Amino acid sequence: MLDELGEHKGAFVGLFVATGVSMLGFSILEPILPTYAQDLGASGVIVGLIFSGFAISRGVLAPFTGRVSDSYGRKNLLLTGLGLFAVLSIAYSMVSSPLMLGVVRFCQGFSSVLVTPIAQSYVGDITPEGSEGSITNLFYVSLFGGIAIGPTVGGYFAEHAIHTPWFTLTGITTPFYVMAALTVVSFFLVVVLVPELPDDVRDTAGAPNPWEAARAVWADFELRGIMTYIVARGFYRWGFNSFFPVLATSAAFGLSSTMVGVVLSVYMAVGGVLQIPLGRLSDDYAEYRVHFIVTGGLLSAFTMLAVPFATTLPLLIGLMICMGAFSAVSRTSAVAIRTERGRVHGMGLVTGAFTASLSAGQVFGPVGFGAITDTFRIQDAFYIGGIVGIIGTLGAFYYLHKGLQQDDEAVEGVTEDAQPLD
Repeated sequence: MLDELGEHKGAFVGLFVATGVSMLGFSILEPILPTYAQDLGASGVIVGLIFSGFAISRGVLAPFTGRVSDSYGRKNLLLTGLGLFAVLSIAYSMVSSPLMLGVVRFCQGFSSVLVTPIAQSYVGDITPEGSEGSITNLFYVSLFGGIAIGPTVGGYFAEHAIHTPWFTLTGITTPFYVMAALTVVSFFLVVVLVPELPDDVRDTAGAPNPWEAARAVWADFELRGIMTYIVARGFYRWGFNSFFPVLATSAAFGLSSTMVGVVLSVYMAVGGVLQIPLGRLSDDYAEYRVHFIVTGGLLSAFTMLAVPFATTLPLLIGLMICMGAFSAVSRTSAVAIRTERGRVHGMGLVTGAFTASLSAGQVFGPVGFGAITDTFRIQDAFYIGGIVGIIGTLGAFYYLHKGLQQDDEAVEGVTEDAQPLD
């Protein structure tokens, strides 16, 4: 599969390893951040706002940083993001209030938007036509592999000390230092292994004016469908990430931080394992990509509705296996369509719009789950999250279907124009 990349194979491997290590560091926070925030005095809504701060900065800045990377290059922005991410990882251990924690989380969202979306744009640039599903989803294995391992690592280090000849780290702040160290490793991997792409390789298609480019992306019904799906999925997935640790460590479930990390890791591991075969499937049966998105999106959202009933570890792991598999079915085709449309509008811009859509869901998901938890019960938040996922997937189907009709009409128009005159 990598042979298709030709001279860019080394850069792909470098980005694959660096991004996987970076995402491992990022996901270390998942099982401990809600508890850490509550220890600082945060309520359910405040916990949601802290999680959302990360997504707000990503959502606002992603389209602009993507467009900048289209015009001026990707490597330097990627290195800047990794450097900031490492510094902010240490800052987590120094906060003393929910407000300070929220500020650090917000700033880390800005640093992260310079990392994963730009790395994905780079991979989109070097992906040959016809291999959008297989190559881009192979790269996604690095993201999901890192995210899958991270929660277990974070839960473990929150409960176990690190001893060295020079110092000892112990307690809930230990994972922050581990996250910083992993990000530094990623930084040097990019420096050594990833070259800047020349202008003739970097995809800079699309309107030159950023506002015109953004309008063109929104007018593209296929992209609008993808963004609708991603917003809804971001809502219930990040609501889940924010409040599942709270639910799982409650008296009804009684899981430890380590076990919470294991459960979260199972979801990501299943998604990572399935990225490659399902990515190839989305290439081989490209005409069914919309069906894959809708089927996987609906089944994943229905699985969310069952989470409050799974009060034992085996049931939770079973649900996470199902949710990870269903999400992978839809995500692999969504990523393939995004890459195709990136060649029309600019790879960085489209990846930025994709990230902004996910960030919108990440903003409203934790805040919505927090408000529902404070007003009703935490279980009700998971029910509403599943319902939002179902509605969003149906909305995505409407726009994707409309986009396909648009494409068919355009092809028919070209065909008619090409007919010889009598």
